[in-house]
Amino acid sequence: MANDILDPAALLRQLPDLLPQSSKVLISAHDAISVLVHAAFTALGFRLVATDDMSPARPHPNNVLPDDWNTKGLVDRTFRYRHEQSSLEFLIKVIKLGQRTLINAIAVESDKSASLDISTNDFTSPSFYPHDAAQPDAPPLVHGFISSNRITDFICQLKLKVIQKLIPGLRKEGYTEESEDSSTNVGPSVPRSVPVPVHPRPATPPIDFPYGPGSHIPPQNPLEIGRRDLEPFGGNPFAPPPLFPPHGGDGMFVGPEHPIFGPRGNRSNDLRGPWGGDGYLPPMGAPRGARFDPIVPSPGPLNRFPPRFGRGTSRGRSGEPDNDEFMPPGAGDMFM
Repeated sequence: MANDILDPAALLRQLPDLLPQSSKVLISAHDAISVLVHAAFTALGFRLVATDDMSPARPHPNNVLPDDWNTKGLVDRTFRYRHEQSSLEFLIKVIKLGQRTLINAIAVESDKSASLDISTNDFTSPSFYPHDAAQPDAPPLVHGFISSNRITDFICQLKLKVIQKLIPGLRKEGYTEESEDSSTNVGPSVPRSVPVPVHPRPATPPIDFPYGPGSHIPPQNPLEIGRRDLEPFGGNPFAPPPLFPPHGGDGMFVGPEHPIFGPRGNRSNDLRGPWGGDGYLPPMGAPRGARFDPIVPSPGPLNRFPPRFGRGTSRGRSGEPDNDEFMPPGAGDMFM
């Protein structure tokens, strides 16, 4: 297997040879990242044809940069390339944006674009520059990029986000394409935060159909259906007991024993919850801290008021459902 042509050691060894003979000084971290990008494209067989947008294309022997390569723009370094495996011209711009570096690339004739945005200080040591690669006692250039591992991270992202977008399927000995799973993230990884619910939500109750299996409305004898409608005031105390036992209800009047208010008694299958009915509300039906009139005709955990005992009621039964004919407590307080 051939050696990796984008290995950090190989790129750093090639980098000084790509600088102009008249000056091998890297003024800033921005220049260092720009030359590192140029070294990577050179290793992959891209031919440098210009270092600005307007100049006509011309060959640059060994891809050596011209003397004015880093003086044509204040915040951007421009490289134009061609490649033998493509008929397109590729325009690369390395732009300084405050503490970040943006690498924009486009295949000019096809409008196929790509970009990579990094934090400059994640991959370079600003205090290392300016750096003169021509000095015999110059410190190793790898220190200007923090470490070899950071160079590897940067090259992986450059391949994934830029090179593979411009010319996918590039064939070069010692070059392999990156995948999303195997690539290394740029910069420190940020743990994903799992949103915590504001308050625990009760389990979703099963769908309940009236008179169906598990319904809180008890089944009745078909012959008894409609009989209570003939007795508006409930049961007749002088009438003989019915053939089938009653299931509650107050005739034509909706009272506390009506099936719509759920089961009564000590049934083992009592499905009443703290709010009445099937015991559940829609999500956010009663937000935390809201004044809530429970939808239950009997006292429950959310009913802060004791049961009333009015006409026709006894101590064994609540006076609910409440008609709510009075204002809620504190409603007349203008400072509430």
